[in-house]
Amino acid sequence: MSSSKLVLVTCASGYIASHVVQQLLSAGYRVRGTARGAKVNTLRDFWKAVPEFQAIQIDDIATDDFTEALQGVDAVVHVPASQLNKDSADSLIKASVSVIDGTLNVIRQANDKGVKKLVLNSSWVTLLSPDLSESYKGITLSEETWGKTSREDLIQHDGKSIYAYFGAQILAEQAVWAFSKEHLDIDIATLLPPFVFGPPVLPLSKSSLSSVGFIYKLIAGEAGGPLPFQTPPFHVDARDIARAHVRALELPPLPAGADRQEKRFLVSSPETFTWDVAVKHLYEARPGLRNRLPSLEKAVELPGPLSKNDTTRAKQVLGITEYVDWRKTVEDTIDALVEAEKTWA
Repeated sequence: MSSSKLVLVTCASGYIASHVVQQLLSAGYRVRGTARGAKVNTLRDFWKAVPEFQAIQIDDIATDDFTEALQGVDAVVHVPASQLNKDSADSLIKASVSVIDGTLNVIRQANDKGVKKLVLNSSWVTLLSPDLSESYKGITLSEETWGKTSREDLIQHDGKSIYAYFGAQILAEQAVWAFSKEHLDIDIATLLPPFVFGPPVLPLSKSSLSSVGFIYKLIAGEAGGPLPFQTPPFHVDARDIARAHVRALELPPLPAGADRQEKRFLVSSPETFTWDVAVKHLYEARPGLRNRLPSLEKAVELPGPLSKNDTTRAKQVLGITEYVDWRKTVEDTIDALVEAEKTWA
């Protein structure tokens, strides 16, 4: 795709999407980004010196009309963004439904307006059951792997867990591929990142830290307190996954008869790190933060043999052969958070 083309990036004020916007602009694309409410003004102000960027308001990704947003667009990069409030079952259920319905709304309207090139930011969690238990079974995960769930399954689970939200990621991506089978003229690629860390592009607010919030917990808790709950220790730097989106956008269509899911890409750092390892590194790399770090006395072992991510396809097709070192990811993220704290009331 020519770098003079116009790309629509949904939820462009989001953490991952803002990195995608930045890398598209750096590659010479023109970008139109959608955002909700006042976030449109945030985008316009941040990119005001860049004439190749424009922002447009879309308040509900699942129901709004995209006619204006899609005008003159050559491709769409859909990066769903939801702020999950773990204390509210209603917000989790709403966010879960929005992932599915929002993705379908975007792809249907793009197709209706003649936009046939689409890249979707899906998730590594689509490779596992929504409880993520396969993380510790010593298996190999790849693009051929799918988690199993249903809308009924999600409804049956406790709304205060994020099981339903993870399961919605599976159903949303499956819906995209089902749509693809019915519309053979549309060219779709999906990206499957695990937990995404790294410095943000847009200013961070304390109420919307996205996945960066996991890193913030390393310095935000009680000094000498317990380590945060250990999530599966797979990650990718935001700069790497954004680069993968641009590479996926530039791929030619698959030949007739090819398996369309050959454009499903698992993009994950080959390195893993647990919170205790990150704390040990920060103790040496950022000595000024030592009085904010948690204690390592109660570090726990992983509940089983860690599984592996097979990123061969991303390497061979997207050319993603190198990843940001995890230490740099953690350092850059922490530095950005410490600076952001100075602006929080």
